[in-house]
Amino acid sequence: MAALHATVVLFLYFTLASSYTLFRDDDDEITWPIEYHFKGEKLDFMTSQKENFEIWYSAELNRSRMDVNDGTVKKWYYGDTGYYYERHPITNEKVINEEVCTAFQTEEDPQDYLPDTSDFTYTGLSTTLYDKVVDIWTETDRYGTHRAWENTLYVFKTDSGIDLPVQVERKEYNYDVGQLISHTITNYFEFRDTVTEEELTVDNEEECDKKRPGMDFHRHIKFFSPDLPPELDLAFDLYIKHHNKLYQDEKHHMRKKIFEKNWRMIEDHNSQDLGYKLELNAFADKTEEELGYLSGTDFSTQEYPEMMPFPHSLQEIDELVKELPENFDLRLEGSVTPVKNQGECGSCWAFCTTAAIEGALARVNGDRLLDLSEQSLVDCAWGFQNKGCHGGYMAGAMKYVVAHGISTEKDYGIYTANDGYCKMQNMTDIYKIRGFSQVTPRNPNALKVALFKYGPVTVGIRTSFNFMYYSSGLFYDTMCDEFGGGHCVTAVGYGVRDEEEYWIIKNSWGEKWGEDGYILMSAKDNNCLLLDYAHYPIV
Repeated sequence: MAALHATVVLFLYFTLASSYTLFRDDDDEITWPIEYHFKGEKLDFMTSQKENFEIWYSAELNRSRMDVNDGTVKKWYYGDTGYYYERHPITNEKVINEEVCTAFQTEEDPQDYLPDTSDFTYTGLSTTLYDKVVDIWTETDRYGTHRAWENTLYVFKTDSGIDLPVQVERKEYNYDVGQLISHTITNYFEFRDTVTEEELTVDNEEECDKKRPGMDFHRHIKFFSPDLPPELDLAFDLYIKHHNKLYQDEKHHMRKKIFEKNWRMIEDHNSQDLGYKLELNAFADKTEEELGYLSGTDFSTQEYPEMMPFPHSLQEIDELVKELPENFDLRLEGSVTPVKNQGECGSCWAFCTTAAIEGALARVNGDRLLDLSEQSLVDCAWGFQNKGCHGGYMAGAMKYVVAHGISTEKDYGIYTANDGYCKMQNMTDIYKIRGFSQVTPRNPNALKVALFKYGPVTVGIRTSFNFMYYSSGLFYDTMCDEFGGGHCVTAVGYGVRDEEEYWIIKNSWGEKWGEDGYILMSAKDNNCLLLDYAHYPIV
């Protein structure tokens, strides 16, 4: 029914709208009412979802309110006391659909629910929409020559000079390929220019459980919407407090815009039930270009004398895999060190290399795990196709360790996430490997055998937007195969969930990313090219 309704609205939009020019002066600005009541609906054309809402706002009373889906969820903002209230139903083991009220203290004043028009530009065009002659305003954001999103606002000017929103259309794109990834239309109806204090007062306020802000960002963010300026402001404030960030006014506005874009993309993904979830992690206020350093691995098919052939034929692999357990996790063997964080340095190639060598050494020295120095590779391995914080090669890192060895972090010094002076000449305890082997490419059974017999395996993958914001579930994303950046991670096991095979992957973006620093990657279709570049050390 929602999809049919959305289709009808689009049909009406394109058939009833005919363009005119210069309805207002180019230098005019949009002037929203300072007190209003609207009803409206939001239509999502990617998911066929429809959400109705009702909004109230009064600058004089310094309060606002929104009811969603016929009042199932109600939200109030008190600028006079600094509280945001929300009523919604809960169902648990004790109650069914019991209405609860929670209050959060916020420093933000209640703002208009109406669109922020500061970055919109008048097109010089007007059209007829829902029997109203409306002006057309647009906002477009680009990365280079590619569109990231474009918003179109249709505004009706009343005889008194006050503007009223009629419709907002939002489109977001994957700017690498130009693919439309989000498309919504919000319609506004039944404007009223008076609001009563009773309408803006919380029902039974004394029953509301008051919480301090920032106590649990991920728990509370699910109650907010990026479509609502007050909630966007509150969510971003909670976000930067949760991640200990601080921005000046101009940069704060820019980061909030990026946060909003990423939030919308994450919300859109999570609404589609694709088998894995995304979340607003520490990267959510950065662009993909800014996060390019995270994918600092180059792939090379160059043959190295130190790279030994995989010691099993295809026939042997197929026989060996029959004897392997269905689920295998090297973490349970004590062959995996804690998750580390490469920080703002393109050194993933160093982290995946140390993780694999740490596991291989543990298997031959009585499960004693060493904390090897990624910084020593960043500083010293430049002669092996590596460029410190500007990226590197997995095989080149292995070749360096064959030639020069690697020290522990305790001996070499802490990881700085920056290029530095090489200090290996001063190290006394150095650990070497005899060589390394490339796992038979594009053969999942070969990777299983390598993990079971030889320990952690470095794997080169292609990343994507969804990979950056992975939270939980079995990750499968066709967009990472062709267009993603190169990234090195460490395979530490495999398993089966709901009849789908997956790889257990250790990342180097800290324990707060993904599932405690790990991602479960679907094993189907050589997901993200995970099987193309896999190596393990020989000790």
